[in-house]
Amino acid sequence: MEGESWLVDSQDKAKMFCQFVMEQAKEETPRIYQIKYGNRSNKQSNALHLMFREVANALNDAGFGQPHPFNLDIQIPYTEEAVKTLFFQPIIKAMFDKTSTRKLDTKELSEASNYMLNAVAENSGVVVDFPHSLRNL
Repeated sequence: MEGESWLVDSQDKAKMFCQFVMEQAKEETPRIYQIKYGNRSNKQSNALHLMFREVANALNDAGFGQPHPFNLDIQIPYTEEAVKTLFFQPIIKAMFDKTSTRKLDTKELSEASNYMLNAVAENSGVVVDFPHSLRNL
């Protein structure tokens, strides 16, 4: 999407943005305004999902899987999304009362990631290193 972008990090800037939107509306030209959270960079987001993939692969390689809901004898391999949904999201809800990884700031992201990796290691014996790109947040 091309066009203008606004960083709204104060009430004054929010008022200015609202005035801008109202002025644009007078033109009666359709526009799309998109909310983008500025809590972390694309590099940090990519590193977070790399960590989810690495945890999933390590658990699968160690013989762990998710029980199938209809047949407990069948184990479903872990995926990046399963690690995020089953492991990480409950941690960020409990630690920070947040339901979306997009709403984590860099400190919260680092703390929750460390907690999850430690919990995986303690409960499964599977050790996954903290991604280098998340270490210095």
